[in-house]
Amino acid sequence: MDPEPRTADPVPDQAGSGTAVETLGDGPDRAAADLAATVAATGAGGAGPVPPVPATAALPDEAPLHRTPRRRATGALPYGLVLPSIVLLAGLLGYPLYVLVKTSFQTLDLRQLIRRQTVYTGLSNYGTILTDPEFWAVTIRTILFAAACVALTIALGTLVALLMRRVGKGMRLLVSAGLLLAWATPPVSAATVFKWLFDQQYGVVDWMITKATPLDWSQHAWFDGQLSAFTVIILCVVWQAIPFVALTLYAGLTTIPDEVGEAARIDGAGAWRSFWSVTAPMLKPVFLILTSLSVIWDLKVFTQLYVLTQGGPDRKTLLINLYTYQKGFAVSQFGVASAAAVVMVVLTLLLTLWYVRSMIRVGEEEL
Repeated sequence: MDPEPRTADPVPDQAGSGTAVETLGDGPDRAAADLAATVAATGAGGAGPVPPVPATAALPDEAPLHRTPRRRATGALPYGLVLPSIVLLAGLLGYPLYVLVKTSFQTLDLRQLIRRQTVYTGLSNYGTILTDPEFWAVTIRTILFAAACVALTIALGTLVALLMRRVGKGMRLLVSAGLLLAWATPPVSAATVFKWLFDQQYGVVDWMITKATPLDWSQHAWFDGQLSAFTVIILCVVWQAIPFVALTLYAGLTTIPDEVGEAARIDGAGAWRSFWSVTAPMLKPVFLILTSLSVIWDLKVFTQLYVLTQGGPDRKTLLINLYTYQKGFAVSQFGVASAAAVVMVVLTLLLTLWYVRSMIRVGEEEL
């Protein structure tokens, strides 16, 4: 006779799983008992759908689901490593900055400087500066000039870095050598070269434009107009700033694996989408550093401006550094010049704080 077909043993429901569950009471023991009853109800093999586990079913010895970030072991060593740099910076910058701030509260001209007379006038120098319409015009002009230089430097430096990633080894060495030569050229020499290139009578640029276009640009006066003069100054500043940006970005590009770009191309991303969505986010810390440094450097442009235009024509290319220099040494108003310099220092410090805050945020996101 055929054996009687066996049926599966009835599975007790959770409520009838035993009186032990009811006697455990609330708390972790009760939660563990609920979890055991749930597993028993679904069978050892777990063939059926698993009912949701109560949120309170955490075993006492179970590891926590959310781990708190582990704090890095810190001590006096990091502070000891940066202490020599802090002492050196305090010695080199602290005392000159103290003299600058003290002078900004004095009425100091050439006669008082020779006689060593000190006349404190409080905030009168700052009042003179802040009520001078030319100071605000120069400040706004300086910010716009720095913004244009930074935008062009970052854009062109990025293009050069991407080009260096694509070309062969020989051409890459040639481009690197050219960048280093431009970087090593002193600002006075670079400004003199650009002054000759855009000279009204012997400038090569006027000759090339006249030969390449139907327009007659012979003896074009580049330095007689505000826009054309600023064009030459910006070209000179950007030409010397591109090498550092390009080489730094190229070093960052070499850290990105080629598989990342290949995966983006397989997904159908074009060159621009691949760079904007994949490469640029990975180079975000590098872009932050370069942008912050470029802003600080371009706010301090003085040599190229002095050699090329000296603030002309009609003081229309005057920036805040040259404005401070003229107040201090041209008309011997050292107190007023010091007040303008303090304003410039405050502006630079604000940008530096923004840079440090951005770097801290990037560091926290990477942890």
